[in-house]
Amino acid sequence: MPKQLKPFIEGLAVGCVFISITMLFEIPLYMSFIIGALAALGGYRNSIKMDREKAAKKEQNQPNTSKQDIE
Repeated sequence: MPKQLKPFIEGLAVGCVFISITMLFEIPLYMSFIIGALAALGGYRNSIKMDREKAAKKEQNQPNTSKQDIE
């Protein structure tokens, strides 16, 4: 899966889940779509944030090869 497509798919999945949940409570359809859209936006932003944190953690765990380590 392309790295740029992953946040969109995760955001869409979160939005669909929230729409499904709000439909169970018999909330009007337009309100369910608004809640789903906001949840999708949040899921998209969260996915990007988690990818950045994962990359930073991976970079932090890489061994540094400085002169002190070689000697």
